[in-house]
Amino acid sequence: MYFDLDKTLTYNCLFNLIIGNRGCGKTYGAKKRAIKNFLKKGEQFIYLRRYDSELELIQENLFNDIQYNEEFKGHKIDYKAGYFYVDEVMAGYSMALTKSHYYKSSSFPRVKLIIFDEFVIDTGGTTSYLKNEVEKFLDFYETIARKRDVIVLFLANAITFINPYTVYWNLRLPYNSNFVRKDDLILLQLVQDEGFINEKRQTRFGRLIDGTTYGDYAINNKFLRDSDTFIEKKTGSAQYYFTFKYNGTLYGVWIDYQKGKMYVSENIDPTCGLTYTLTLEDHSPNTLLIKRLNSATLFKRFLEAYKDGYVFFESLKIKNIVYDVFKMTIT
Repeated sequence: MYFDLDKTLTYNCLFNLIIGNRGCGKTYGAKKRAIKNFLKKGEQFIYLRRYDSELELIQENLFNDIQYNEEFKGHKIDYKAGYFYVDEVMAGYSMALTKSHYYKSSSFPRVKLIIFDEFVIDTGGTTSYLKNEVEKFLDFYETIARKRDVIVLFLANAITFINPYTVYWNLRLPYNSNFVRKDDLILLQLVQDEGFINEKRQTRFGRLIDGTTYGDYAINNKFLRDSDTFIEKKTGSAQYYFTFKYNGTLYGVWIDYQKGKMYVSENIDPTCGLTYTLTLEDHSPNTLLIKRLNSATLFKRFLEAYKDGYVFFESLKIKNIVYDVFKMTIT
């Protein structure tokens, strides 16, 4: 069983963000579509990951399942030194986003499909997003597309709904809906295949994890890292503490001395004279670049309150962003 892309592609969107159960066949369906397009129309594809190290682990065996299931009986799929071949003819490329600057002088006129696999990172792990990642991807896309329409399939497990791509395009699923579409430009789809869910729940492993947090993620497609803990609106008695800037956006930190809580909000006080930043990209004449926490007293207290569980966030989006900010300071 695998996810069928046919319905997704009928929406005719350029960028398609597909998030679903782990193991529901998102990548399998995308790989099958890539080979089908090559055999029928001679269209090439790119299989993209964020880092070279990710590719090294999987690229040689990427199509083993397609071959084993004889999806294209009579055709041979091979991998050799960064390229995928079908019947000894080059059909696709294996690429890493971190190497995108190396591709700028190349031409890819036959590429019509990009599969960006695992575009959402588990922030509880050791891998991290690239700085200004969305812009890096868009620059990579321009290198490949050259004013042509090249379809992109962004694939990910349901780890967290908040990521640089949904934030960049302000994508939110409407209530009681599993997809949102902006014209013919971008589609966000949450894949929930009831047949797959029921089938996986009946396996021995499925029975083992059923009812657990991991089971909700792997079977029921509930986001693993998204929870409403520490999500709370700031109180009316909260006072403004300071501002910090991250990825070009300003966030306000508020403190309620009576409740002993700090709050992070998109509501800022423009008259506040103290704005912290942690990166050179965000640094400007009106900000204080944090080089050492000991020199940033209020931010250090903010970090200590976070460690002690006294910091709350007005939205899940802010919670995830602050987590990324603190990862840059906690050693």
